[in-house]
Amino acid sequence: MPVMSISKSEFFRLLGRSLSQEELESLLEYTKVNLEAHSDEELEFEVTSDRMDLVTMEGLVRTLKGLMEMELGLPRYPMKRKTFEVRVSESVKKVRPYVVAALVKGVDLTTEDSLIALIEAQEKIHDTLGRKRKRVSIGLHDFSKVVPPIIYDARPADKISFVPLGEYAEMTAEEILEQTEKGREYAHLIENPDKLVPLILDSRDEVLSLPPIINSELTRLTPGVRDLFIDVTGTDLRAISYTLEIIASALAERGGEIHTLEVKYPDMTIETPQPKSSEMVVSENFIRKMVGIPLTSEEIVHQLRRARLDAESLEGRIKVLIPGFRADFLHPVDVAEEVATTYGLNNLGYELPQNVMTVGKRHPREKASALLRTLMVGLGYQEVLNYIMTSRQFLFSSVGREERPVVEVANPVSESYSVLRDSLIPGLLHFLAANTHSRYPQKVFEIGDVVVVDESFETRARDERRLAAAYADYSVGFEDIYSHLRALADNAAMELSLEPHYEPPFLEGRCASILIDGIPVGVIGEINPDILLKLGITVPVAIFELRIPERPDSPKGKTG
Repeated sequence: MPVMSISKSEFFRLLGRSLSQEELESLLEYTKVNLEAHSDEELEFEVTSDRMDLVTMEGLVRTLKGLMEMELGLPRYPMKRKTFEVRVSESVKKVRPYVVAALVKGVDLTTEDSLIALIEAQEKIHDTLGRKRKRVSIGLHDFSKVVPPIIYDARPADKISFVPLGEYAEMTAEEILEQTEKGREYAHLIENPDKLVPLILDSRDEVLSLPPIINSELTRLTPGVRDLFIDVTGTDLRAISYTLEIIASALAERGGEIHTLEVKYPDMTIETPQPKSSEMVVSENFIRKMVGIPLTSEEIVHQLRRARLDAESLEGRIKVLIPGFRADFLHPVDVAEEVATTYGLNNLGYELPQNVMTVGKRHPREKASALLRTLMVGLGYQEVLNYIMTSRQFLFSSVGREERPVVEVANPVSESYSVLRDSLIPGLLHFLAANTHSRYPQKVFEIGDVVVVDESFETRARDERRLAAAYADYSVGFEDIYSHLRALADNAAMELSLEPHYEPPFLEGRCASILIDGIPVGVIGEINPDILLKLGITVPVAIFELRIPERPDSPKGKTG
């Protein structure tokens, strides 16, 4: 969760009054913010990731004013619509496809601390919501240096030059990407075969920004700046629109007048920021049920207004107006949560569930796993742990298993972690292959989850807890691993039987299906020597794998 450090004096100046540490902590109990540190100079807050509007000092002040009832309801910011255009070129689709923008005039940023707080909020949004600037990046500009309309274009990196922020000499975009700290850090975000770079330009063709890398020195912000042009670019139109609402509303809290702009794409035109609030209608009884206390209509409306929302009661329903800087309202339960939060979670009280007399205990699957783990250790096996995420090559071709559907990871960071395992056997074989230098016999086991494709489930996949054991030695055979499986089953009071079966990577004729209470749950056998040699294992290996029943029991009927 993001942590923000802000000037204590600037915070209280914006709030309009001072608060003791106890008063501040008491108020924050009605929010999703924790006070992490409190000194004479600074305050440090931790904010939950669903309330990015509170990353700004102004957003937190706005919230506290509502809780203290200094201001109630939806903030009403002065606004002028469609002041000028932002024209988006077709070429940016290949590089960084989306942009939104706003102009905020008459902002009170007279102190160094106010500017520092704004820039810190910008960076916190970059790192969290912005996914290190990949999804969202923000540009803040001194509008007095800008001549609209604005153009968002992509041009060859070696054909464009400007003075980047913090530098004194003009550089080409290519040089900026290669030589500056920010360029080297973020250049990979805009890599493309045509070597184009996205640019924010004004009507004079002056470069304002090379997003998401760096702004131009031309529009540097300094204390006392009054009019700010904001651009937000990225790969997700919804995320950049939400970010723009956060920044524009924060500046409006400092007395700014928001000017919406027309952003003209080749195939659509949008107005940003959105001039209207969204609306949600929720049953009063639903809110009462979720909160757990019989609040009146007036109390529900009042708590929502303290949360800086507009609300009114309409014949048993509450109509709520939600500002653009609040993106955490996805379902009626979010409205109920807001009522509970501003009412005070500590004020709700508690009671035991009626007609439900249960005691917390370990899940049967965990009890079964614990029993089988103890028994395997007693049989002389050592437990190993492997990752549930792996690769197709690791699961199948490297150990001679037949290919089958498995759950795949969308856009994996690494090919080594691109699928979810459907068996524990490959992990044990690779473990033995990595430990051929160790003394034999080697007896290892793993208890862990696998994910199996199953079209009958809503998610088209199901989890299984499994046990697999491998026995490697100079003269190991089927009968050796079977004797250990039989001992395991007898001590866990499981009715064990076998049926003839064959599947790779086992040796045909030395493999069987494991049945517990007549139900197939696994496989046992000797591994094909060709597979072992391929892995570099020079001794025989016998393995069994079974799905763990949730209620294996000890002979005395106790699982601990």
